[in-house]
Amino acid sequence: MSSRVAVVGYASMDHSMECDEFRAASGTTLIKRRLSDPWPGIGGIAHAARGLAAAGHTVHAVTWVGTDEPGKEYMERLGSYGVDITGVSTDSVRTPSCFLFYGPDGETVVVYDPGDRAAGNLTDLQREIVASSDWVCLMVGPRPANIEVLDMLRDDQQLAWGVKGDPDAYSPGVVHRILSRASVVSFSARERVFLDRIVAPRTLLERTRPDALLAETHGPAGVRIWRGELHDMVPCTEIDAVDTTGAGDMFFAGMVSSMIEDPSEPRGAAQRGVDAATGLLLERLPASA
Repeated sequence: MSSRVAVVGYASMDHSMECDEFRAASGTTLIKRRLSDPWPGIGGIAHAARGLAAAGHTVHAVTWVGTDEPGKEYMERLGSYGVDITGVSTDSVRTPSCFLFYGPDGETVVVYDPGDRAAGNLTDLQREIVASSDWVCLMVGPRPANIEVLDMLRDDQQLAWGVKGDPDAYSPGVVHRILSRASVVSFSARERVFLDRIVAPRTLLERTRPDALLAETHGPAGVRIWRGELHDMVPCTEIDAVDTTGAGDMFFAGMVSSMIEDPSEPRGAAQRGVDAATGLLLERLPASA
């Protein structure tokens, strides 16, 4: 079953790099190699939108880029994935970019440049797209846009949230509103800390709707899922990929796609998410691997 899906959040041109030990202010950090191929990659909402479009859904990107060459490239490449880009605002001059430094200890340092985008309110066209969608996927994005989406949602629309631990995007009030409304919530073990801090003293499950599917990713250790009385663990296959940029978003896209098509199979939805993330990581392995 194909649905009309709006994916709302930041755009970015991603510059993923493998580096030696990150020295911060104590010294110079050396880059070992560039990981994004092509350089730079497209990020922000791009991975989730790509995954949903690949599953056969009508996907509309709701985001903001500049009128510069990176903005044009972002739109062209997103469109090449089969994503409708009419909801991409080009009111800014400079397109956002993200710099991701993967260190030898397995940790990642992320620096985001939001460009000179507008305040983040939805345009009239973006509001129309959100209003006409069956599902709305909230990725990390400007808080004003998040609030507008929540204010606009009708009872017959479904909301899915790909969590990022960003206090600028998500105040406690916004988090509580999303959790009480979303049908699907996906987060990493690290982002669970962000959520637990906000929902305290009540538990996360007490904040969500009873039929919501929650998924907590633990990298190669697997995915923990909850839905009503269901509490299960879905295994993953470890892949030796340095650049994991977008894997969580592809997992989210696979899981949402499955829930659109058959909401009665939460474990199958999580497995489909794992398969989508695995497929992305396998794309990045050298041909000889």
